[in-house]
Amino acid sequence: MKNNSVDIYFFTGTGNSYLAAKRVAKVLEQNGCGVNLLDLAKSEPEKADLSKTIGIFFPVACWNTYPLVRNFIKKLPKAAGTEVFVCSTMGGSSMKAAANIGSILSRKGYSVIASKGFVMPNNFIAVKSEEKNAAIREKAYTKMESFALDIVNGAAKPESTNIFFELSFLFTSFITGLWESGFSQKIMKFNLIKEHCTKCGLCADICPVKNISMADYPAFDGNKCQFCMRCISYCPSNAISKIYINKTYRALDAGEMKECFQKKY
Repeated sequence: MKNNSVDIYFFTGTGNSYLAAKRVAKVLEQNGCGVNLLDLAKSEPEKADLSKTIGIFFPVACWNTYPLVRNFIKKLPKAAGTEVFVCSTMGGSSMKAAANIGSILSRKGYSVIASKGFVMPNNFIAVKSEEKNAAIREKAYTKMESFALDIVNGAAKPESTNIFFELSFLFTSFITGLWESGFSQKIMKFNLIKEHCTKCGLCADICPVKNISMADYPAFDGNKCQFCMRCISYCPSNAISKIYINKTYRALDAGEMKECFQKKY
C-alpha cells in the first residue's frame, strides 16, 4: 500500500462486516496508518476522498450483495489509480463477490490492491450456537489480521475471477435488484408481533434505509427494505418475525451495536 491514509466504508446487517472492518482497521493503525471507519449507508459516495486508500466491506447476500452496496459502488466517482481493497463476509460460498466488486472498481479507474472473502457466522439459515459462532469469528479474525498485514507490506493481491463468476454476479445482481420491487417488498415484508413489542423504537432507529416508521407501533411500510436482518436480529423482545427465519444471529453486544448502528458518522 502506497498511501497510509485510509477510509474504510462498511455496510453491515447483523454485524459481521463491521467486526471485519474494525479488525482490519486495528492492524492498519498498529502499522502506522490513519484509518476512518465510515458507515456506507450513511455516506455520500460522490464525496469519497480519492486522495486516500479506500476499503469497502460488505456482507454477501444471495452470492452477491445488497442493492444499496451496489448503488454505492455505482455512484463512486471515477478514479485515476486510487488504491482500493475489498472485503466480503459470508456464511458460506461468496461466488467471488469481493473479486467481482473489485472488477467493477477497476473499470472505474481504481487500483485494486486486494480483495478477499471471509467466512463468518451465518445469520439467515441454519444459524449455529453462539459457542460455534465465536469459534468461526476467531478463525476469521486470524485471516483478517494476516490480510491487513499483507496490505501494509504490499504483499496482498486481489482475488481472481472469470467469466463464470462474472456472469453469476450479473444474474444475482438482477435477482437481488428485484428485492426493491413493490411485489418483493410485499411478500418478503417482516411481521410485527404486537403482543411482544415494547414500542422501544430500536428497529426504526437502526434500519439502514429508514424503512420502518414509528408511531404507536413500528410499521414496516416503506418499499426500501434490504432484508439485511438487522431489525429482526436486534429486536430486544423478539417481536419481529418471518416464516423463513428459523433463528436469529447478532454479532454485536449492546455497546458495539450502539457504536455501529447509532453513531453519527
